[in-house]
Amino acid sequence: MRDINKKYYEPLEQMMASRHQYMAKIIKKIYRDTIYKFFQGRQILDLGCGTGEFIHNYYELGSICTGVDIQNNFKFNNKKNFELIEENIFNFLKKNKKIYDVVFLFEFLEHLKNNEKKLLFKNLSKILNTNGIIFVSTLNNNYISKFFSINVAENLLKLLPKKTHDHKLFLSPNGLQELINKNGYKIYDITGISYNPLIKTFRLSRNNLINYYASIKN
Repeated sequence: MRDINKKYYEPLEQMMASRHQYMAKIIKKIYRDTIYKFFQGRQILDLGCGTGEFIHNYYELGSICTGVDIQNNFKFNNKKNFELIEENIFNFLKKNKKIYDVVFLFEFLEHLKNNEKKLLFKNLSKILNTNGIIFVSTLNNNYISKFFSINVAENLLKLLPKKTHDHKLFLSPNGLQELINKNGYKIYDITGISYNPLIKTFRLSRNNLINYYASIKN
């Protein structure tokens, strides 16, 4: 893995624990189940899966996992019930015949143009199982998120490579709701994410001005 990729993926790895915590909270509320029992036998799709490390955790919980990323920086080989695919996501969705119970869109939407976001959710509406769920993490669209994600994280602290983000592609919770309305989705929950650069950890927060998690239901 190239150094620039290591630099890019490090913050995402630091976010994994808070992703798991967030999903556990939502799954308990909606499905009245623990996250460990819920993921047993579920079909999961992770778009923009990165190294595949995060989705591999749910393969180990008994899920049937598919991860897709445009770059092959995968840490794992494919095996029964676990497949990582190097491909443009729209090419993948065009060919895909599977139905999924859970879709991960973690730190992904802020890299898509507006027309691509619309096309994504149009395609997902065709492959999300009844009573399925989409988990999202992304960057809010305002001057505060622009300042901290680009000016601070990229330029000052150098937590990410420069030009990782384009603030014009950031998506507010209201923008997300408008985006999914036409496809029959609704936002079940929005929860903010805060970051402590001293100890390099993310945690759930009431403040969603910068990063936020969302859960989307059909």
